[in-house]
Amino acid sequence: MTLLRIFLCLLLSYPAWAQQTLTTANAHWPPWRTIESDGSLTGIEIELLKVLSARLDLQLHTKGCGWKRCLKHMLMGESDVMTGLYRNAEREQYMTFVEPAYRSFQSNCFYLKRDSQFDLNSYQDLYSLTIAVQSKVAYFKRFDQDQGLSKHEVIDDLSAFRLLKGQRVDAVVMSCVEGDYFLKEQGIASWFKHADYRQQTQRPVYLAISKLSPLVEREQEISNLLQAMLDSGEIDALIAGKQLAGSN
Repeated sequence: MTLLRIFLCLLLSYPAWAQQTLTTANAHWPPWRTIESDGSLTGIEIELLKVLSARLDLQLHTKGCGWKRCLKHMLMGESDVMTGLYRNAEREQYMTFVEPAYRSFQSNCFYLKRDSQFDLNSYQDLYSLTIAVQSKVAYFKRFDQDQGLSKHEVIDDLSAFRLLKGQRVDAVVMSCVEGDYFLKEQGIASWFKHADYRQQTQRPVYLAISKLSPLVEREQEISNLLQAMLDSGEIDALIAGKQLAGSN
């Protein structure tokens, strides 16, 4: 019984710095996260976690899952961290959101056919176009709520660009990072171009730690690492590098 008590005391006092792995589970959302055939994750945010885990002297383990299942992993403490999160009160009950946000803005681009003669230099120019939008996707408040625009709903990105190529719509709206990556991945980037007008919206995206993870004791250390990576431009470089990789 004495040995058991000693073991339990040692277990309960086992420090967070003795943790050997950093586990993350997340959903498929390229180029930020891609679930590979073996169930592991790759992508921009995984590259970020590789850097963080190395600087924390931890080995990174990744696992792909559905979005709701991934959140449950955080609730149960089965994952240490999760990326790609918007902050809300419900999630704050079981996650610690690490400041600073590693992404603060989202840029939405309007894509035209490469040979398009349309001038799209401002929001006002949108009123003369028919724009492909993905069903149930939010872009930016003014656009989403504007009933005066001609919007054509589609089920996915490929459908939108097929309509654009066939001249059934005049433009496609997408997040610039996701849109550029998609076109390069599909090998069709040369068919389309960005309009001069794009909309940048403040939308902080966070890394969070499960409150049941021992890693929560290293929140300040992780915060300092993220801030240093932002200040040095390292995170911007990771994003740019992954976008370029999508064209290979």
